[in-house]
Amino acid sequence: MLVVIGDLVADLIVLGGSFLERGTDNPAEVRLTRGGSAANVAMAAAPRHPVRFIGRVGDDPLGRVLAAELERGGVDARLQRSGRTGAIVVLVDAVGERTMITDRGAAAELDGIDAGWLDGADWVHLPLYGFATPTSRTALADAAATAARAGARISIDLSSVATLRELGARRLQQLLDAVAPAVVFANDEEFRIADELGLHFGDAVVVVKRGGDPVLVTYDGERVEVPVERVDDVLDSTGAGDAFAAGYVAAALAGADPLESARAGSDLAMGALRRAGAL
Repeated sequence: MLVVIGDLVADLIVLGGSFLERGTDNPAEVRLTRGGSAANVAMAAAPRHPVRFIGRVGDDPLGRVLAAELERGGVDARLQRSGRTGAIVVLVDAVGERTMITDRGAAAELDGIDAGWLDGADWVHLPLYGFATPTSRTALADAAATAARAGARISIDLSSVATLRELGARRLQQLLDAVAPAVVFANDEEFRIADELGLHFGDAVVVVKRGGDPVLVTYDGERVEVPVERVDDVLDSTGAGDAFAAGYVAAALAGADPLESARAGSDLAMGALRRAGAL
């Protein structure tokens, strides 16, 4: 069982909304979709491996709709319910790059997790967003420790340059040391910031996604490039990194080595680049 812990929110995708003229109308294509890095990973992995999602949504109609979508997608959703469900406005430019305006709402208030929700976990995946606030940071760290004691592998996605900078080097290193991830995911910019902060990942496999350039996989003291298919018709990169993580972890749980897992992640990410919103 893959357990993913973190955010389930609504994404308001604005295609063509990256250049706005102040004080007047700005025509764009707008779509409301399910979002949240952790929920995206869970949904993308569900057709490939049993998945449980753990998170927090508001006790409101939007939270119930999002939870029902996870369940329809084959995800076992275990949710705390309180407050207001979060939402993110995603402004997508002409080449598919995103600028996000975030309101995590109830997701930022994830509290102590029922240990029974971790039963059967072979792998626990944790996007860095969940560590941004003190309460959810403690909940995720405790859950990771509980799962690791039971034999689960842990992965962390560095997720966000802004969150990396906000947490800072000392706190991030403490988190990494406490969680001791088997795999760390990052994109090129996130990895650059992590390097500037002097972070050490111990014995973790480090997987760096670089758009259309080869993925860099560091393990057993070696760094290997894994070629990827370049996508020229990118519509929206929202969720592509989450799809990559889902493909990687599902392949690893099926017995693939880090290079084979990176190829599986790249293949799944291709589909996310050609649609609006996450898989």
